[in-house]
Amino acid sequence: MNIFGTCTLFSFFSWIISVTGSEAFVQTIHSHPSFVRTPSPSVAAAAFSSAAGGRSSAAVVLRGGATSTTAVTLKERAVTVLGKPLTKAVASSSLFVMTDILIKLLFQRQGITFPSSLAGCCVLSLTLLSAPFHHGLYRLLAPGAKLMQKFMMIFLVPNLIVLPLCGGSYSVTEMAKIMTIIFGGFLFSLLSTCYSVMAVSKLFGTGSSSSSSSSTGEAAAASTKATTTETAAVSAHAGAAQPKTTAAAALPPKPFSDRLTYGSRTVGAVAGLAAIAASRIHYPGWVGLHYPGFYGSTLTTPLLTVSMLMATVHNFAFGARQSKKFSKVIHPLVSCTVLSWGWAYLLSLATGSTFTSMLRGYRVGGGLSLAASGAGDFLTFVLGPAVVSLGVSIYERRVLIRQNFKEVLTATGVSCVGGLFGTAFAVRVLRLASAELRLSMLPRNITSALAVAIAEILGANKSLAVAIAIVTGLLGANFGASLLDLFGIHDPVTRGLAIGSAAHGLGTAAFVDEKDAFPFAAISMALTAICGTLLVSVPAVKAAAIKLALGGLA
Repeated sequence: MNIFGTCTLFSFFSWIISVTGSEAFVQTIHSHPSFVRTPSPSVAAAAFSSAAGGRSSAAVVLRGGATSTTAVTLKERAVTVLGKPLTKAVASSSLFVMTDILIKLLFQRQGITFPSSLAGCCVLSLTLLSAPFHHGLYRLLAPGAKLMQKFMMIFLVPNLIVLPLCGGSYSVTEMAKIMTIIFGGFLFSLLSTCYSVMAVSKLFGTGSSSSSSSSTGEAAAASTKATTTETAAVSAHAGAAQPKTTAAAALPPKPFSDRLTYGSRTVGAVAGLAAIAASRIHYPGWVGLHYPGFYGSTLTTPLLTVSMLMATVHNFAFGARQSKKFSKVIHPLVSCTVLSWGWAYLLSLATGSTFTSMLRGYRVGGGLSLAASGAGDFLTFVLGPAVVSLGVSIYERRVLIRQNFKEVLTATGVSCVGGLFGTAFAVRVLRLASAELRLSMLPRNITSALAVAIAEILGANKSLAVAIAIVTGLLGANFGASLLDLFGIHDPVTRGLAIGSAAHGLGTAAFVDEKDAFPFAAISMALTAICGTLLVSVPAVKAAAIKLALGGLA
């Protein structure tokens, strides 16, 4: 990773942070237990004045209020800036980025193939759970974790946008087999987890209902404050459906601010028009670095990258801001992918290239550089730090995990082992056509961020694996609660653990209104993803799963 690419990434990330500070993000950070409201500027100025022996008597200008009698001192400005929630989020987010980079470099030097982001997540969660300074560390990291996980789903979009490059066309019969495995696998994971948890509760006499009642208060708090991998962008829609308690109740903030949505649209459009103009400058013999077929100035490639980057951000924010009913049918990931395809197609027509060339340039791989990397490379880079931040989510729910340890352990074990080997058995029995497709099906019940890591470990197609995981999540989001009701499963602990293990983050987001079940869904989703990836990383388990899935298929 060269310095120019890293600086460009951080500039983009800082811009994203600055334009999201007006609505949902600031309210979310202010409501987070780790955020301590800092004194107002006037109080801070008085404190500094007192500490300095009364040498400063400056009256700070308050927002929309009093006028100052003297100039604002540098210290007072520093206190004001450092006390803002966005500043805290930026600072703690950078810690996740640095942690992921350092571990990745260490693993590369040692020749370790284990996912560095998952290693960072495990190290972070263990540190938070065991270190004597865990409270202070949590308060430092929590704002950044919330920011990372708010945008995590955008970081997954590149795997869907390049899906047409996977190649291969499937017959109607093959598609029917794929959907049978996805739906049958979801139902298997859902019910096997349910009945296993219920059996353990009965065997040990713990009683899920008693556990739930003892932690109702914390569950309610966690359902509104705790963060998860894929719920941040869609959980706000659930809040929109809540009835107003008073006539003057304010409307809930949108998941993404107007400045982010319309600002990214404007920048993307301007960069796209500039790229079209630059492509008209002909230099015979010169070809664009990673958009094959482009003849033009050296600005064409970076302008296309910026345009597609901003288009991706806008398209996801636009989809997430739609009504709950709309996003339940057409998830923001789906609408973002389709709209991004449309923008890529228009750019390909205007610049004389092809749609395939645009997708190949969208995610190139390798080190980051604005001159050689695509938009998807920048978004995918931040996925690693976002996975590291999941360690904070585990820490946030440590009390619930301890109180329901047997049930949580059972759900995690059944969903990991059953999901992996049950799917491997199904793809072999139904005789899916290609080895790549069979292996890409295996992480179907793992949250998308770590489905990428599992696909890489297994040698599967990462884009296919993410697409399959997302379809599984959409099934859980739309039908999970109804299926649990149909089978008479009403205990909130069981319901939460089951939906989190079977439908990961998207299914968890659909349970945000079930205040007692939602925290357990978040726990199950995170632990299933982490433990599932750890399980596949064991060479013997990996070999057994591949052998079961492929059989004699090359």
